Amino acid sequence: MTRTRSKSVPERSPTDHTSPPRRFAAAVIVLTLIGAWLRFSGLSTRDFWFDESCTFIYVRNLFDWPFDSSLLVESTNLPYYFLLWAWTSAFGHSEAAYRSMSALAATLVIPLLALFVARIVTSPVASDQDSEATSHQRAIGRRAGIVCAALVALNPLHIYYAHEARAYALWTLVLAAMLWLLFEAARGTRKAWWLLYGIALFGCLHLHYFTLWWIPASAVCLVLARDRRRTLRLWLVTNSVIGIAFLPYLAAAVLPAGRGGGSAWLAPGWDPIAAIPSTLWAFLPAGGYAQHLRGLSLLSSDTITTQPTILVSAARVVPAVAVLLAVFLLARHPTRRDGERPASQRLGPWARMHLLFGGMTLLPLVLAWAYSVCVRPCYLAGRYDLVAWPAAMAWLSMIIAQVAAGRATRAATVYSIFAVVVLCSLVPIQRMAALTPPPTFHHVRALELADLSSPGDLVIVFSYDREYLSYYLHRAGFEAKIVSYPSWLDGQIGWVDTAADIAPERADALREDAARWAADIEAVLDADHRVWLLVDSTSRRGPGPRTPVNAHLFEALHAKGLVTEMVDSDVGLLSVKSPS
Repeated sequence: MTRTRSKSVPERSPTDHTSPPRRFAAAVIVLTLIGAWLRFSGLSTRDFWFDESCTFIYVRNLFDWPFDSSLLVESTNLPYYFLLWAWTSAFGHSEAAYRSMSALAATLVIPLLALFVARIVTSPVASDQDSEATSHQRAIGRRAGIVCAALVALNPLHIYYAHEARAYALWTLVLAAMLWLLFEAARGTRKAWWLLYGIALFGCLHLHYFTLWWIPASAVCLVLARDRRRTLRLWLVTNSVIGIAFLPYLAAAVLPAGRGGGSAWLAPGWDPIAAIPSTLWAFLPAGGYAQHLRGLSLLSSDTITTQPTILVSAARVVPAVAVLLAVFLLARHPTRRDGERPASQRLGPWARMHLLFGGMTLLPLVLAWAYSVCVRPCYLAGRYDLVAWPAAMAWLSMIIAQVAAGRATRAATVYSIFAVVVLCSLVPIQRMAALTPPPTFHHVRALELADLSSPGDLVIVFSYDREYLSYYLHRAGFEAKIVSYPSWLDGQIGWVDTAADIAPERADALREDAARWAADIEAVLDADHRVWLLVDSTSRRGPGPRTPVNAHLFEALHAKGLVTEMVDSDVGLLSVKSPS
């Protein structure tokens, strides 16, 4: 008789079961605090740029704007403006106050995506059955969540938008929440998830119209469904209802903004071949950044580079090489710890998750790219394509955790490479932190105007000047009246189509407008008030006309016998006077 030797299994203490979740929570909290410090630091070190100045105008005039004016034609950000109005009412109107709401939204993304990634990896969808996840599966989920928290906390692109008084940080927060809601709705049985998802989608569409590319891409959620017919029906109903509800705003705001030439500035630098690769590279730690990302991109004129060139180059290349290596290893050694899938099942659990994250990353980019190629450029690497950023972070985190699953030596190697990749983020983060420029040209100009002008004076600005000056004029206590020339720009905030304003067919309209302004200026001078002209948005030299737009006004003033006198050549400020 063979005697079987029984192995004694040591009893696990309660702390053995609870310590891994506690370590996961502690790691996410620490990374969130690091991310918060990076996002809240330096909020007031730079002046507002053009778009942030427009944000100030919208928020300040939120409840006084004519229905048919530019606020309605602002094709993005309406919910953001209302929230920011309430925020600044409580915290004031400094640069830091305007930007801190973005910093808070960007900070909240860190734990949200980390918890979501841990949730989806440890859910039944990853084990092919409605059962509890295995301990191995839970461990992979927690590691993926920590990886995601680290990637997001030290992501230079995300930190960049946390420092802007624009809607992009809030947009990515809502997109991350929508990703979680979509997952729960697709694999669950409660219709309440679809209701919550629909509400979030409706708000997100008003935060940025690029959410339109999310809607068809979200059909990949069907790979998670237990009952695909039911899920497809609910997906169609939810998106149809939200789409119909969004149509009035689409017709009133988004489409007119496109016809007005607001994307003309994208066309010269938009490269269809490099668009999607550029986006994915910008999403990576220390990736390649487009020139418009001031201070972050090496191509930007105001970027300060304190690191050696070889270090900067290595920091940009290492993340891309590491990700390609991880994908290669994943293709060669897929994880099968949860057992072989049944023959009747076409997709395994990991394949379904890759389809979800890969689809939500790539499909919105492909749709925006196709629209840009076939209709007009609307795709901008590193800004509008943030619609794919939350899914990309989740997908990358899952790939890293999945590749690391297995032997201890393999896990140690993968996580060591990951640590090096994350540390590469410190190079552009340090570069951004080193950028503390002096007051901008428009800031100095606003202070000069506020000092010289008096109540009742008239200031006439060209092109983008009013937007650039608005915040700093307000802060300096400016009390004169400010208007735009040509007069049709007076009701427009944001994009100005200079080419249309100086088109030959508008020459007569410009001359008539200039004559009216010359008469108004003469009347103001007769009333013993001063009139000020800003030469141009960018020029700082001499008193003469700078563009064909304001040339008509100078001619009309000369015809009236009025003269202009340079007050400050550094800021291009002219005083209009009668010859007497």
